[in-house]
Amino acid sequence: MKKITAFDVIMVCLLLILCVVTLYPFYYALIISVSDGLKAQQHNVVFLPQGFTLQNYHAIFLDDRILNAAFISLARTVLGTALSLVVIGLCAYSMSKAYFKFKKPLFIFFVIPMYVSGGMLPMYILIHDLHLMNNFLVYILPGCYSTFFMLLMKVFLETIPDNLEESARIDGAREMRIMTSVILPLCYPVIATIALFVGVAQWNSWLDALMYVSDPSLHPLQMVLQAILNESQNTTDRLLLMGMNSQKVTLTTQTYTMAVLIVTTVPIVFVYPFAQRFFVKGMTIGAVKM
Repeated sequence: MKKITAFDVIMVCLLLILCVVTLYPFYYALIISVSDGLKAQQHNVVFLPQGFTLQNYHAIFLDDRILNAAFISLARTVLGTALSLVVIGLCAYSMSKAYFKFKKPLFIFFVIPMYVSGGMLPMYILIHDLHLMNNFLVYILPGCYSTFFMLLMKVFLETIPDNLEESARIDGAREMRIMTSVILPLCYPVIATIALFVGVAQWNSWLDALMYVSDPSLHPLQMVLQAILNESQNTTDRLLLMGMNSQKVTLTTQTYTMAVLIVTTVPIVFVYPFAQRFFVKGMTIGAVKM
C-alpha cells in the first residue's frame, strides 16, 4: 500500500475545506428556505432550520409570476439548446471537411467575431431592427451560434476516421445519411458537452431579459428572482394579502427568497450527474487535439 505522507494529509484537508466553503452557501439557502420566517430572524440559523416548514415552497407554487417564469426558463433552455446544437453541428460538420471549397475564408469569417466584438450598443440596435424586442425569440436566436463550441465540435469530428465515411459512400449513402447515421452517433460526448454549457447558460441568463424584454410575462426565473430581491419588505406584504401565511408559520422576504433561489438552482444541478461521463470525455478529446 502507498504510504500516506504529510503532503497528502494537507492536500486532503485543503480540499475538504474548499468543498465545505463551496457547498455551505447552498446548504444555508436550503435550511433558510425550510425555516419559519420569524424564528429564522430571532435565531441564528447556522446548521439546522428553525421551525421546519414547507410553506415557503407552497407559496412559490401559488405565485403566478414564478410558474410563468419557470415555463419561460424551461422553454428557452430546451429550445435554445436544441437550436444551438443544430446550428453549431451543421457549421462544424462543414468546417471539418477538407474538400469543402470555401472552408478557409469561412473559417476566418467565423473566428474574427470571437476576438472582435461590435459592443452592446450595436447589438441593441440589431435586436431592435429585427423586431425582437419583447419577443420570446430574443432568448434563442441571437445566441444560437458560438465559435468556441463550433471549434470544439470541429476538432472532435476531425478525430473520426475517414474510412467510415468512405465505406458508407461505397454502400450508396449520401451526405445527409452519412451525417445522421454514421457521424452523429459517434458525437454524443461532444454533443453532451456543448448541450450542458449552452443549457446552463440559457437557464442562468437574465441580462438579455433585462435589456430587451420589458414585458413581465416573458421574464425568466432569474429575472423574477432579481425582482423579488429588490422588492424587500413588499414581498412579505404581498404574501400576507394573498393569505399564504398559516396561523403557526410566518413567511418573510428572506425565507421566501431562499426558497425561490433553491427552485431556480436545483433543476440545472441535477443535469450534471447524467451528462458527466460525456462531458469529461468530450472536453478531454477536444483539449488534446487543440
